[in-house]
Amino acid sequence: MALQNPERRNSERQDSGRRNSGRGNPAPRTSGAASDGRAAGHPSDDAGGPDLLGRIAAPLAAINRAPLTSYHVVMVVTALLTVIGLGMVLSSSNVLATSGGGTPFDIFLRQAMFVAIGAIGFAVALRMRFELLRKLATPMLLVSIGLLVAVLIPGIGSEINGSRGWIDLGIFSIQPAEVAKLAFIIWASYVVAKRVRTGYWLDLLFPAVVGFLVVAGLVLAAPDLGMATAVTIAFLCVLWFSGYPSRHFLLVIALGVVVFAVAAMTFAYRFERIRTYIDTLQGDFSNPQGAAYQSYQGMLSLADGGLFGVGLGQSSAKWFYLPEATNDFIFAIIGEELGWFGAAVVVLLYLALGWVGMRIATRSVDPFRRLLAGTITATIVLQAFINIGYVVGLLPVTGLQLPLISNGGTSAVVTLTSLGLLANCARHEPEAISAILSSPQRQGRRRRRYFALPDPRPYTPERPVPASATPGRSSEGARRYGDPVRRQQKGRSAAADPRAAGTGRRTAQPAPVPRQPRGVQRSPAYETMPIPGDAARDRRRGATAMTGRNARPVRGREAERRQPRRAADPGSRQTPGASRPSPIHRGRER
Repeated sequence: MALQNPERRNSERQDSGRRNSGRGNPAPRTSGAASDGRAAGHPSDDAGGPDLLGRIAAPLAAINRAPLTSYHVVMVVTALLTVIGLGMVLSSSNVLATSGGGTPFDIFLRQAMFVAIGAIGFAVALRMRFELLRKLATPMLLVSIGLLVAVLIPGIGSEINGSRGWIDLGIFSIQPAEVAKLAFIIWASYVVAKRVRTGYWLDLLFPAVVGFLVVAGLVLAAPDLGMATAVTIAFLCVLWFSGYPSRHFLLVIALGVVVFAVAAMTFAYRFERIRTYIDTLQGDFSNPQGAAYQSYQGMLSLADGGLFGVGLGQSSAKWFYLPEATNDFIFAIIGEELGWFGAAVVVLLYLALGWVGMRIATRSVDPFRRLLAGTITATIVLQAFINIGYVVGLLPVTGLQLPLISNGGTSAVVTLTSLGLLANCARHEPEAISAILSSPQRQGRRRRRYFALPDPRPYTPERPVPASATPGRSSEGARRYGDPVRRQQKGRSAAADPRAAGTGRRTAQPAPVPRQPRGVQRSPAYETMPIPGDAARDRRRGATAMTGRNARPVRGREAERRQPRRAADPGSRQTPGASRPSPIHRGRER
């Protein structure tokens, strides 16, 4: 019997299997224990377990791999927080605006005007080149320091709630401390980014700590402990993201805690806030009409909201039961009107902002953009959670606003401008730059060049800071580990060396090399054992110390080139394509 083709046999088996499956043949039998174990321990695909998880995880993974995910998340989160903030300002301020003799929309319209100005700042920050931002860092800090000094001058600065921190411009007031906070973040990120390569803790600390002390000191002189806390958070974030040593970082935090404790004990109302915080943690509301009145009313508002809230605009705490319902304690109004779910949405939005900000910071290759993105994100998110923390009673009341949601014009403008810089950093991620520059829509941008965003530029490393005069504080090679060892010149003593005299210590000198007397033949630098036969043959071939023993005179090479080419020997080791026999064959001929 003839052998059958294996491929034909396999195809016939596949065809028979299809016919049997179409006829409904039963599946092969399995043991009961195995089938029960499969059914109990491993659900089938029909149940939808693995497929459902895969269908959920696949789009999320695709979104995470997209090059412009960070940029889109920043834009969406900023828009949602801004809309929620405008809605809650309108809901919580209508009673206060009506009591002042105006319409219920007065405070809302003023806040909407500041949000519009902030949107312009967002667009400008989104289009700004980082080279220009680096140049404007120092002038912006100097202008903000000038505004902080002007606030302290009587007749220029206006006092609100015991703090002289506003400048009245007639139509509205501005808070220079908010402007100084953003200017300090930009300046500190710029000066620290140039010193990141040195790796020395004093280079990272100075001169950033000088700017921090000036700004924080002027803010404390207002006095405004809440904004001083925000500036301190920004400074600590810059140090942390620059790789500051943990031991020194803990020392800086401990020093800051001591300074703020002394500042809190200086004024009586601040000390009462600390006592109220301790009583709140212990659940002691024995004096709800005293210093704990605001915290007590905030907790009552959160308790009244329940799971789904009483409805938008239906809060009872805004009827002058809860002080600062539109500013510091607006999160209590959110919890009362929107319930636990509304408050959870706000918290999740801030968490999403923190995640995307850290994502941008870790993906940035420019140290300046990395520090700027990380510090802006951490400052906004930490400020938000400090506000939420003291509303729910977990932290002492500091007066920090809820970013983009609380009623505050200067805060809204500065926060939107900061988020514009964050979105600009997101467009400068390496993957985002490649996607934008290779996009097909980029070809048609000439028609709408006034509305399109400028193309991002790849990162070009800057020159590091110059070497410091102190050993160990340099970024250039051996100077980082100390002064190089130098041979002392003849006739020059160690006392005459300015480096040794300036430092007050003896420098390491190599051991002196004894000089040989005249007339004595010097030994070779490297001991060798020449072979007489090889040396004579090399000299005949024209080899020297520079050309080596493989060199041959030019006449010999020309003579070999004129000789007729011989046929290759099948049994020889001649190299294919060579013009002359191999060295082994040439030696055999000799």
